[in-house]
Amino acid sequence: MPYCFKGIKMKKVLCLVSMAAVFALSSYAKDYGEDVYGSISNASIDGEHKAAYTLGYGITKKLDNKMLLGVSFSGEYANLSDGSLWGAGTDFKLGYNVWEKLNTYGIVGAKLQSVDGNAGTGLGYGLGLDYPITRAISAAVEYKIYNMNANNIPDYDYKTLGLNLKYAF
Repeated sequence: MPYCFKGIKMKKVLCLVSMAAVFALSSYAKDYGEDVYGSISNASIDGEHKAAYTLGYGITKKLDNKMLLGVSFSGEYANLSDGSLWGAGTDFKLGYNVWEKLNTYGIVGAKLQSVDGNAGTGLGYGLGLDYPITRAISAAVEYKIYNMNANNIPDYDYKTLGLNLKYAF
């Protein structure tokens, strides 16, 4: 993997890409929504399955042709058998309004993690479904896979299957 995706350089890339996404979402759309969300996920790190908890903020643009563009920023925590996991990430979403209320989307993301004090960075992908329960509350199911590169521990895959509960404002 190129040097720019390891260590401190990855943090700069993640920051720049996140800022570009927020600015890009401000054009070519008729309306947008903001939400805060909480999530509980079944997280898998090299075969160990644990509950992971996530808090985040997202922005979604709905285009005239039923396409969706979104970006979300999140922080997460999981208690592992030999320590803890802390993380922060940015996900970019491209989707489509399949049915009156049902949205499907693909996810591409970047993540920074600390596993028991060992820092790691990674890129990932996934799929999601979103369904509004009320005007302000929606539920989403997301499956994501990140390929993590760590400093002092072996590289690992981080997989999550989560249920998000979102509040739109």
